[in-house]
Amino acid sequence: MSIPGANVSSDRRNFFMSSAQLEALEKKEALEQDPIRQKLGSPLRAPARILGFELCDDNTTVFALANYQARVADFKAGECKKAVVKHTGPVTAVAVMPESYKVAGSRIALSASWDTTVKVWSVNNPQRTLAVLSGHSDFVKCLVAHPTLPLVYTGSSDKAIMFWRLPQSAEELSESGEPMVIKPFKTVKGQHTGQIYTMCLDRETAGVLFSAGSDASIRAWNAMDGSPLPADGAAFDGEWVIPRGQHRTNISDIKCIEGGLWTASADKTAISWDIETGKADLVLEHSTTVTAVLPIPQVGVVVTGVRDGVIYVWRVNDGSPRIIREIHAHTDDVTCLRIAGRCFYSSSLDETLRVWGIEDVVGFPGGLEYMPAELAALKAETVEKSITNGTEKLSGTASALTEEEERELAELMSDIDDM
Repeated sequence: MSIPGANVSSDRRNFFMSSAQLEALEKKEALEQDPIRQKLGSPLRAPARILGFELCDDNTTVFALANYQARVADFKAGECKKAVVKHTGPVTAVAVMPESYKVAGSRIALSASWDTTVKVWSVNNPQRTLAVLSGHSDFVKCLVAHPTLPLVYTGSSDKAIMFWRLPQSAEELSESGEPMVIKPFKTVKGQHTGQIYTMCLDRETAGVLFSAGSDASIRAWNAMDGSPLPADGAAFDGEWVIPRGQHRTNISDIKCIEGGLWTASADKTAISWDIETGKADLVLEHSTTVTAVLPIPQVGVVVTGVRDGVIYVWRVNDGSPRIIREIHAHTDDVTCLRIAGRCFYSSSLDETLRVWGIEDVVGFPGGLEYMPAELAALKAETVEKSITNGTEKLSGTASALTEEEERELAELMSDIDDM
């Protein structure tokens, strides 16, 4: 007699997996063998699941990996460097200090981990830990570095936000043979009632720190001293807070760019907020958990990443928000979206980091699903084979830009260079 839903297999990897889980695994493995997905976005492959990343410069990025490591990767070489930063738990987040804050000519990076610590290290010499930020009592889930000052902010499963001050001169970090132990100068605890998953600084002044997490609320703090951000108006009770309600569950990502605040949530929405009133300006509905969000206001779009790996590009500047592009490249959850220059970048639990030209994606004339010209022939060949085998399924509808939108895009792309 067989048990419904049970999987009988001699393959050790399938032990304790239901038939549904096994089917999902086989589907994922089939997608990973898709020749289109193996090339889309010029994937840079990591040795483990990517939980987060930060860009150092045009050629270098830093990975937070699930295998207890932080790694430096070289875009030109297309691979991770051998040197690693070792933690005793998954590395959940990384950050890079300002370009002016260097040791022996090298940028300084930080890595946060489930082991409750944050390590400070040189991008050129990751093996040596220069300092350890010690204070959290549970997993450190998010990490932010100030863009101009030696300040760092962390959020944790212990429901606390901690504010840290590194030495004024980065060279002080390398003066001792042992890692410097740094304690927080401010701890905020009691306002958030759940784990803190995500934080960001406002991009214009870096004077406000926004935080969110499992309690589905959004809070704001003075980035210099950790005091709650005061706020007036009927929507606030003296302090800037958006309570649980509009978002119904975990908030996984938050971004503040050009005065616009965006959040992504497990309630299947991405929301734009009016910072002055605390009210939702725009709600983008999805069919699954939204794991990452990236507004690109210069070209009037917002990029979202979701649990099944799809990336959506939404037109949001004309009063009628809609998806204008889909990118089917990742085969697992999208974990992080970042922008640099004229490109945006996406990472995933599928162990890849991919790069996308903003103008190429937004201005793509071929329909809803983004497919660069160099892969079009390969796509056509794949579709032809699928039709021959009777397996092709047509989906999506054409969504090319109008002539007016194409002209606007050409004009707006010049603004990207100033970001």
